[in-house]
Amino acid sequence: MPKNLKNRFRTELIRQRRNARQFGGRDKLKKLHEGKYTDYSHIYSDRSYQAHLGRSRKFADYCKNQGLKTFEEITPEVGKNYLIYERNQGLSASTIASDALAVNHLMIGGGYWKNSQRLIKSKITGMPKRSNKIYQQREKSLNSTEWRERYPSYYQKYQGQIDTIRAFGLRRRELVGGSSYHGKDGLGKNSLYWSKSGRIMAVTLGKGGKFRQIECRLDLQPKMQKLYGEYIRPTNEMPRNKAEYMRIMRTNKPFYGGYSHSIPSHIFRADYAQFKLRELASKSFSGSRVYSYSKRIKSPQSGKYHYVRTVKYHNLSKQYQIGIYKAPYGAFYKLSEYMGHNRLDVLQSYLGEGREN
Repeated sequence: MPKNLKNRFRTELIRQRRNARQFGGRDKLKKLHEGKYTDYSHIYSDRSYQAHLGRSRKFADYCKNQGLKTFEEITPEVGKNYLIYERNQGLSASTIASDALAVNHLMIGGGYWKNSQRLIKSKITGMPKRSNKIYQQREKSLNSTEWRERYPSYYQKYQGQIDTIRAFGLRRRELVGGSSYHGKDGLGKNSLYWSKSGRIMAVTLGKGGKFRQIECRLDLQPKMQKLYGEYIRPTNEMPRNKAEYMRIMRTNKPFYGGYSHSIPSHIFRADYAQFKLRELASKSFSGSRVYSYSKRIKSPQSGKYHYVRTVKYHNLSKQYQIGIYKAPYGAFYKLSEYMGHNRLDVLQSYLGEGREN
């Protein structure tokens, strides 16, 4: 067994990544727990493994400075003090939350703490909170237009990548591909299709292995047609689900390789979200959105908490507001599908004050 904490942490994370591959994926776990379960025992992607590994090394250095050498010496109080230390160092809310998640994976996933002992940043007094104002978050303060005007040479060098993100709202990984599929899942010759209404659609696999079809922004469609016209396939060839997508991706060849991380992809996704929402807001929506979720309730007999399935209804035509934008609920719901999010509140990151284009 490795002797120092840094290597022991790495061994534990490797075990969780290996177990996730054998287990069958996050979707299987959600079904077992009716969609409501925080899993600290499995790591479902190589990217998550690398992120946790980097954060575990920081925590190992902290433990070493505290004279701690084994898992058994690390108590929940040590974890809490670590987050307070990071707070006092001026680290951001999102960084501290991510570090807390990594520690929970090590200690709960490793079997040294109970789930009830997990680190929860919001329950520690004085912890920073993420602002709803984009310019106060860790992302760059410029919006898409301002960035392109300030850095014309960078924009010219990476114009294909940047405009494609603006046109489809892709994440960086969705554009260039990830290690989980040997890079073949990046946007490439098997990724673009015509819809029945004459719009260009991009198919991709996003976070958590979620398959989605994304409609191009209307104002950037001519540019995308000029850029990728020879690769856009007919409607009847477009994959309809993840299984079909995985089959055609075997022969896919992405248009782009990795590119500079100084290019702030997030603000170009925000560009897509804002323009696409304006486009969707001009359409008519009818009917209701019905979705089920797990609700935590307390049993009057035993006093214990458990989860029950319940449903919620939303009128798609009713006016709704997220950030500084107002539109029918159906417009926000459709945008969240295109962006690859399960919850509408996440759209605040793209539609909040401070990044209007």
